[in-house]
Amino acid sequence: MNRMTRSRIKRGMGIVLPLVLVVFFLAGCGPSQKEIMAKDQVERAKQAFAQAKANPNVEAYAPMQLQEAGIAVQAAEKAEKEEQTDDMLQLGYIAERKIQYAVTVADGKVAERDIDKLNVEKAQMIARKQTLEAGIAKGEAEKAQAAAAVEATRAAKAKQEAEQARLAAQAETAKAAKAKAEADQLMKELADLKAQQTERGIVLTIGDVLFATGKADLSPDAYKSVARLAEFLKKYPNRNVLIEGHTDSVGKDDYNLALSQKRADSVKAQLVGDGIEAGRITTVGYGKKYPVASNDTKAGKAQNRRVDVIILNEGVDAGSQMRE
Repeated sequence: MNRMTRSRIKRGMGIVLPLVLVVFFLAGCGPSQKEIMAKDQVERAKQAFAQAKANPNVEAYAPMQLQEAGIAVQAAEKAEKEEQTDDMLQLGYIAERKIQYAVTVADGKVAERDIDKLNVEKAQMIARKQTLEAGIAKGEAEKAQAAAAVEATRAAKAKQEAEQARLAAQAETAKAAKAKAEADQLMKELADLKAQQTERGIVLTIGDVLFATGKADLSPDAYKSVARLAEFLKKYPNRNVLIEGHTDSVGKDDYNLALSQKRADSVKAQLVGDGIEAGRITTVGYGKKYPVASNDTKAGKAQNRRVDVIILNEGVDAGSQMRE
């Protein structure tokens, strides 16, 4: 090795040696791995405690456990201030576990609370269901009872209506039998007046009550027939009469209409004269409107100059039996 080389090595060693000494010095002044772990442990405990304290469930359901965890965190912080690495690791770990325990206790009690709440809601739902089912059953029972009552009422009403119908039919039959018997008797009594039974009542044309053309006076034979009719009406005071006057076709319509009314009024006047109340007698004139024979012959015209007397059934209004 020449002198120049030895000089260069000497200069290099003069530079490297101080650098090595600086590195060793700095390594001796920095934190160790254990110290870093201890600080991390305490920091985790503090963060976990802050999160637990911010959780309302932990404060509400695990206050004692949270308090113990807080004391443990304070102990870990104290060790940190005193730079007691081993205590920091141990106390930080204990604090973190106490915090986890507090959170676990709180979560368990929250779960119990939720379960209790669900059980209460379930019981309430069951109670509501039972109440609803009971209400439905009661409603169905009341509905069935009401339906039975309606059916019983309907059956009773049907029975009553059937009985009423039977009695009405019986009464109607009796009434019809009585009416027929009475009609037969009336027809028998009015046989000499040539009466006819119709739907309007007993209709009779007074025996050969003939009027001279243009006249409204009764013929002598008519007086006898009217008197016979008056006797009949006195015997049956509940019977009223409708008297219709008719003419032949001789003359104008207005004249014949007035003449037919006069002829009906003539019969009424005779009945009233024989003792029949005027209120029981209704008169109407139809003129030539309703002939019973041809007006082409003298005999036919004589038949059309007539008065028809309708002896009305009991309770029948005369106006309802008038022709159009």
